[in-house]
Amino acid sequence: MKNFSKVLTAVKQCNDDVLVLGKGRKDDNEMSTLQLKYKTVQTEKQTLEVKLKHEQSNIMLIKAQHEDQMKYHNQILEETRAEMKKILTTSNSEIDFLSVSLQTKNEEIVKLNDTLKQHTQHLEKLQEENISIRSQMISRFEDFHLVNADSKYTEKSKLDDYKPTVLLIGTSNTKRINAEKLSPSFTTIKFTAFNLEETKQAILEISDIIPNQVVFHSLTNDLKIKSPQHCVEEIQDIVKLALQKWQNSGCIISLTTPRLDSAIFNTNGQIINALLKQIYDDNKDVLLVDHGNMLRNGNPIAELLSENKFHLSDSGVSQLSANLKRGIHTALNIPMPNSRGRSKSRNTRGRGRGRGRGHHE
Repeated sequence: MKNFSKVLTAVKQCNDDVLVLGKGRKDDNEMSTLQLKYKTVQTEKQTLEVKLKHEQSNIMLIKAQHEDQMKYHNQILEETRAEMKKILTTSNSEIDFLSVSLQTKNEEIVKLNDTLKQHTQHLEKLQEENISIRSQMISRFEDFHLVNADSKYTEKSKLDDYKPTVLLIGTSNTKRINAEKLSPSFTTIKFTAFNLEETKQAILEISDIIPNQVVFHSLTNDLKIKSPQHCVEEIQDIVKLALQKWQNSGCIISLTTPRLDSAIFNTNGQIINALLKQIYDDNKDVLLVDHGNMLRNGNPIAELLSENKFHLSDSGVSQLSANLKRGIHTALNIPMPNSRGRSKSRNTRGRGRGRGRGHHE
């Protein structure tokens, strides 16, 4: 473009020179020179014009190619944006769907847990009722013999007025204990109370018995719904109530028996036992009966438990009965039957007048 401008300027200058020379009436030689120069400049002009057109064509071609590339890239960009928007929309829809599904599943899990809890509670209630019915059947059979035993005891009391009376208040496990066969050395009278509140009510309602010892086996059920500290405080209140009502009596607390239905419940029982041992270790009016012989290597013995893993089996009830019998003999300072010599050395911690101290393993 710069050369083309120079050529145009030269052509214009030649024209001006021709005019001037014509006016000045130059000679023919000088005119020829100028004409030749003019033709040369015209040729260069034409050449430059051709080059200019060629360059302009190239520029237009490059511009068109650039526009095509820009259009192509813009199209790719728009397609990519549309695809990304579509993917994002689909992903958001999937996220919303999964969130709703997750919430629905969580609600189903909560409902299933509630249903399971209800069924579990219903099953436990049915098991309690089943055991209660079985215990009532056993009790009716025992009551027939108990009437005879009471009659025999009344006749024998004329000769032996000091035969101690033991009041046993406990759950369905103690209801299965044969009171008549517990020991010939004392008379056992049983009352069934399934929890601590019923135990307290039984003490308030009993009016025709003056026991030498009151035995409580009452912690098994409450530890499932109350804290260990709460259970300990309630059994303390029960012991105080019994000692106030029967001032010449002693109390025996049967500690919790091992269980396999729940590690938490079993641990609560161990905590309760430990707290009671701290409280009553040196109390001369209260003796503790420990059921550690129902453990093997620190774990509950499955054979001593029923199918529900917290009520005692027949073998478990027999072991419970033996432990209570040993504790009552210790508290009353009475030698065990058929082993008097050995029992005397074993029961040196017992106190007179129907009272004992410490806890019994």
